[in-house]
Amino acid sequence: MSNISVSHKSPTTSLHQLTFVLQHLLDELLLSKANVGLSQVRIMSALHSALPRSQRAVAGQLMQTEANVSRQLRLMQKQGLVSIKKNKKDARQRDVLLTKRGTQRYDQAEKLLAAQQKEMLKMLNKKEAQAFEKATTNLIAALHLVTISQRKIIG
Repeated sequence: MSNISVSHKSPTTSLHQLTFVLQHLLDELLLSKANVGLSQVRIMSALHSALPRSQRAVAGQLMQTEANVSRQLRLMQKQGLVSIKKNKKDARQRDVLLTKRGTQRYDQAEKLLAAQQKEMLKMLNKKEAQAFEKATTNLIAALHLVTISQRKIIG
């Protein structure tokens, strides 16, 4: 990691850089230990219930395109992690459900992510960790409100 330069030009640039580094780190961890990527774990998280979810609902929840979710789901189906079936009421829709194998893989991934998070937070003192958690929670909530407002204006 020594070849990564740290930029403090703006908070947005710093957040983008932090996000990139975290995604890369977590993706490598998950691929090496659980044979799934971070994108797939995010989809599994959206599906982690007993009910089938439509592909469209998963894409909406994750703020991704249906095409992107569809690509990941096809890979996950080949691995036996999800089952995909046509919706009985709307043939254009696909219902997705985690399989038993998918649920086990998701649980494994969540344990890996929790352990990694614990290790990362050790890099901060207790006060910094609490401030970081509060700041990110507040920022995410505020940005979701902005996103919802923009959808109302655009839509």
